[in-house]
Amino acid sequence: MNADLMIDYVLGQLEDPDRERLERTLRSDPQAAARLDRLGLAVHLLLDDGDVSVASPGLATRTLSLVAQSRDSSRSILDYVPVRVPLRWADFAVAASIFIAGVLTLLPAIQRSRERMALAGCGFNLQQLGKSLAQYATMHPTYPYPGTNGADAHAGMFVAQLHDAGLLQDTSILDCPYNGPCNHPRSNLPSCDQLEEIRRTDPDRYRHLLCWDYAYNSGYNRESGRPGPLQSRPPMAVPVVADAPSHENFARILEGNSPNHAGRGQNVLYSDCAVRFHPTRRVSPIDKDLYLNNRQELRPGLDVRDAVLVPSYSPIQGFAR
Repeated sequence: MNADLMIDYVLGQLEDPDRERLERTLRSDPQAAARLDRLGLAVHLLLDDGDVSVASPGLATRTLSLVAQSRDSSRSILDYVPVRVPLRWADFAVAASIFIAGVLTLLPAIQRSRERMALAGCGFNLQQLGKSLAQYATMHPTYPYPGTNGADAHAGMFVAQLHDAGLLQDTSILDCPYNGPCNHPRSNLPSCDQLEEIRRTDPDRYRHLLCWDYAYNSGYNRESGRPGPLQSRPPMAVPVVADAPSHENFARILEGNSPNHAGRGQNVLYSDCAVRFHPTRRVSPIDKDLYLNNRQELRPGLDVRDAVLVPSYSPIQGFAR
């Protein structure tokens, strides 16, 4: 017997002519009838999924009501966030590690940034001072030269000469910002004559008044052998002012770079008003030491190319080393 016909018969899908022929066959063939019974039982077992669940009364109405309420609700996603998140020690340790790593990374960068800012501030101070010196040089044949006040005149007196000429009102620019502030007089700096009087009567105050962070060009020896000031129009760019060197009581220059920038080098103001940073005391192949002449002495240069910049309280004509 055709199995498809038997399945259609069990499912009630067989047409009348075919169904009648199949029923006649089943009446005459007991084995086929038994097979059809077994097939019918298996199909009914597949179609039977257990007890039928009956919905409770009003289920549809309640469902529609809940859907409507959810649409009208103004709650945001933040309303579903727990009010208090549990914090474990492991979470705290991870957060602390990230914070410490960030601090250790940022501190060197901040320090380098401060150093660059201080170096730039020092260069700006020298540029401002260079403008005053350039103005002085346009009105005089030489740059300020304290040596005209006597053989023991100090290099820092050049500031008083600029002040007397009305070219320097704020002496705070003589303070390098890298090594901390220094209380300089701003507009009430005594005149050159007054400073000479203070030097004789109150040496401690005089020394404090010449507390500049920068060194000044002490001039150079002329053909006569006598020292003289730097000319207002030198034949080349010559160092005029720079960060002061390390010294021993202003009488002996110590080795190494200026302490103004932690020994990394020194800013140098040239006669053309340019400011350059030098990592060593050698500023040119001809001038091997910014703070000593080519004989390694704290004295004026041997010629105009031999610049010697001395600290503010050192005599402009210097000492033998």
